[in-house]
Amino acid sequence: MQTVKNGSVFAGFKRVLHKGALIFALIIMVLISMTLYQYQRSEEAVRSVAHTRQVIAYIDALRTYLLNLDTAARQYAESHDPADLDPSLICRQSRCPSAERLIALIGADGARAARLAPLPSLQSALETGFGALQQSAAADGDATPPERELGGFDRSAIEQIHRILLETGREEMRQLETRETARIHDQNWASALLGMAGLWTGLALLGLYRETGRLIKAGIDAEQTIRQLSLRDPLTGLANRRFLNENAKHLIAGAKRSHTQMAVLAVDLDDFKAVNDRHGHAAGDAVLVAAAERMKQLLRESDVIARFGGDEFVIVLGQVDDAAAAREVAGRVVESLCQPIPLAGGGSAQIGASVGIAMCCANGETLDALLKKADAALYAAKRDGKHTFREAGASDA
Repeated sequence: MQTVKNGSVFAGFKRVLHKGALIFALIIMVLISMTLYQYQRSEEAVRSVAHTRQVIAYIDALRTYLLNLDTAARQYAESHDPADLDPSLICRQSRCPSAERLIALIGADGARAARLAPLPSLQSALETGFGALQQSAAADGDATPPERELGGFDRSAIEQIHRILLETGREEMRQLETRETARIHDQNWASALLGMAGLWTGLALLGLYRETGRLIKAGIDAEQTIRQLSLRDPLTGLANRRFLNENAKHLIAGAKRSHTQMAVLAVDLDDFKAVNDRHGHAAGDAVLVAAAERMKQLLRESDVIARFGGDEFVIVLGQVDDAAAAREVAGRVVESLCQPIPLAGGGSAQIGASVGIAMCCANGETLDALLKKADAALYAAKRDGKHTFREAGASDA
């Protein structure tokens, strides 16, 4: 009897194990099914949100395009300049936004379809009138009579189109808010389901979580590395044009806050092509690296030096007292780069530098404007025999 009893205990324990395994498997299957279902709902919500955002963006693009037509017509009426009607200024895309495309994108029906129905004909009439205006401008040539009729261009259609697009855009924004709320709700519910699954598969999910965290951190690190690489010149390690463009406002604002000036120096290596021709491109790269290092040693920590490509560099001197300080730095750059640069395997390369200087920010210039001034001064230095510097606005520039 004892043996049978023990056998019954083990058999019961075995049955409990079997039932537990069956229940566990059933729960896992249910959770997987619910998770898959919730995943599909989340995907649908994401697609709906993305579609609504696309519609809103297209509404903005169509409104911008049509307002550009109106703006061009207004400017032409005032200036009588046919260039104001240049199509490239109206629409910079290969395919301009259209009301038909918007209706197809929205898939409007019922009240929405009725509201959007006039759009194609209004846009067509507007574009037809604008085309007639362009033909009239082309026929008139340079004639500039005191008053010019706008032909068949009906600017009143702009207001009607604007009202339709504004109402449609508001409706889409409300729909976007609703879909975003639903998407967040679905995400929260999905998180709860995953939490329930985690109670049964804690160790596995913990390992997955740790691995996912490691991958996310690796992804963030890789993204940061890629970001840094995108802002640096791969050969010299200096900043590049993109870095300078992205930090232009910050640099100019710093000079204004400190009530000082900022100087932009455009540097071009003289006789660099001869180095490539005589010693090869590897030697040319070595010369670029050496030249970059020499210029870096002449600058302060707060200054910025960037390679714009080839043998062109730009130096931004932040917070300088006056143009004399900028000229002093430019002179040191010219002097340093005129010294021979040793080459691997013996020998040396003899180059030089021409520098153009532009000062900021008395007139609120942008970086692009300063670069143009510095380039003009640089060309003046080139014309005057190279190996020197010139300042924008000086009589010899």
